[in-house]
Amino acid sequence: MRIRTVLLATKTTLYERFGVNRREPRIQEMIAARNPFVGKVQASHFETVRSRDVVREVLGRAGLRVREARRHARVPDGRYDLVVVVGGDGTVLDFAQNVRSTPMLAVNSSPSSSVGHFCAVNADTFGAALDAIAADRIAPTALTRVRVAIDGADQPKYVLNDVLFAHTMPAATSRYVIEAGGVAEEQKSSGVWVSTAAGSTGAIRSASGTLMDTRDERLQYVVREPYYLFGSGTVYRLLGGFVGQTGISFVSRMVRGGVYLDGRRAYLRAGYSTRVTLTPDAPKLNLVLPRWRR
Repeated sequence: MRIRTVLLATKTTLYERFGVNRREPRIQEMIAARNPFVGKVQASHFETVRSRDVVREVLGRAGLRVREARRHARVPDGRYDLVVVVGGDGTVLDFAQNVRSTPMLAVNSSPSSSVGHFCAVNADTFGAALDAIAADRIAPTALTRVRVAIDGADQPKYVLNDVLFAHTMPAATSRYVIEAGGVAEEQKSSGVWVSTAAGSTGAIRSASGTLMDTRDERLQYVVREPYYLFGSGTVYRLLGGFVGQTGISFVSRMVRGGVYLDGRRAYLRAGYSTRVTLTPDAPKLNLVLPRWRR
């Protein structure tokens, strides 16, 4: 793979966001008092700063044209040969929503505090990985993503990890009609997780979901805390399982329903009678994966 142009996306650390840029008084007090929690945040920050510097240096030595992303904007196909993300899984998910076919390589910026499930390398191994990609010794893996449609209109962001369909207030009951595999039923619950194979190690697994092979192109869903009126004889059939290309749909029976895409930052409204359709036919993300996940 020939690499000439690179889009570099880097994480803004918690320390930068609240301790430096916003000058939060409580955090400043904790820093002055050498609070152990802030000490961990600072350590992760300095580790991330070093990782950024190392990645920039490696890209500079390679003579590549590098543009640094200032915000989470759409990455047009053909503009860059490679997207390099320096951060953790949250940073990868944020930027992946705006990438179409451009290959992506993620660098775990703080291995001491970050899982980095989607990160193939750290700063110290980044240079070797870049050389291997350029020499075609390492190839990206095409990962299934979720296409989201609201009342039939496709949304611009594609989901790599998971979708949560639920009431916007965590303590409120989620009410909806769920449709999957030709079956539809009205339910009450705490919401529904829907994940890709890549996202099956995340929240859905904690909610009793199943770990999936990375190559699996289906979606998995799990209903969170289904609500039954005791003694009513109600039995839900659609509490969890797998769906293929036809996907899964929800018709909201909530005034304040929400669709959360890969976490809390990307959010879509789903008011009363809104139809939300999730299918595994979005353009795949070409991501270089850690060797143990291939």
